[in-house]
Amino acid sequence: MSRSATAPLPAPARATAVGTLLTAALAGCMVLTGCVAKTPEIPKAPATASTSTTPSVDYPIAIQRFGGVAGFSDTVNIDVDRSVIAKVNRQTLSCTLDEASFSAITKAALAVGDSGNDSTPTMARPDDMLVLLNAVPTTDDRIKDVEPVVTSLLEDLAKPKAKRTVCR
Repeated sequence: MSRSATAPLPAPARATAVGTLLTAALAGCMVLTGCVAKTPEIPKAPATASTSTTPSVDYPIAIQRFGGVAGFSDTVNIDVDRSVIAKVNRQTLSCTLDEASFSAITKAALAVGDSGNDSTPTMARPDDMLVLLNAVPTTDDRIKDVEPVVTSLLEDLAKPKAKRTVCR
């Protein structure tokens, strides 16, 4: 025997060693061979995709009117399908809002978002009337254009059903 050579393994021992390596390789590539499972690629978003979100309205949109000399205490809830459930003059009623009014009120609700949740509107005098859209006064600069639409809706809801034109 030479000094640098090691004694060869007998054939049965070599077969056992090769079998052990193959079994380990098949059982998860955990051998000294260093096999690595290819990790799946994670799909990437298209380069043209926008990361900004489009603002949306949380329905129902709530309109409240209270105060005034007459002592109003009215509530109107408008849902995404234009259906309205209202309590006006101590009567509960339901109807469907016309397209133009719905569009204007939805645009105003979009403009204020949920900013009204953090505010507490107050009246300067006890007989002031306050009209709110999602807890924001309709006199707010962001939604002042919708004030006539809301007023028309509230007036319309006070009429008998046969005479309503905005919400039927």
